[in-house]
Amino acid sequence: MAKTYRTAKGKIVDLGSILNQNEDVRAVGNMNVNARGDIIDSQNKTIERKNKQVQKQYRKQIGNRVTDDVVYSSKRAAEAAQTVSSIAAEYAKKEPARAQKIINESVDETISIAPPAPVVDPAVEAIEEPQAKGGLAAAIAKARQVKQEPLKSPRQQARDTSGVKKI
Repeated sequence: MAKTYRTAKGKIVDLGSILNQNEDVRAVGNMNVNARGDIIDSQNKTIERKNKQVQKQYRKQIGNRVTDDVVYSSKRAAEAAQTVSSIAAEYAKKEPARAQKIINESVDETISIAPPAPVVDPAVEAIEEPQAKGGLAAAIAKARQVKQEPLKSPRQQARDTSGVKKI
């Protein structure tokens, strides 16, 4: 449905019909398009329609699928998988069931990724925690010896620091 507006003088303006009349007129700017969005050349001839541009962009986005690649544990395993895939291609022409069996067996053998060994820091190993002596009574006695002080405000902390206070 076309949008119609009434001007201050009372005339009716149909913007939809104005847009349709000027679809092929060059748009203002440096994009080389007409009012519809088609790409045009210097003689205002259509090079590529807007619908084709949208379809191309859609195919570009939809056509890109994420695929997982096989990660091999060594170069030798990668080469073995490549030779197996070439053999499987030969068998696929003659015997499809046997080719699938070869592929499944090779994948199980070549993809063997071992978990990384845990990193052990010798400095951490050397430190041993002292054995607690006593028991519950010693723990309670130790807790009684702790002196708690109230938290200091930033202003109090600034006062307690040594060094130059003002410049």
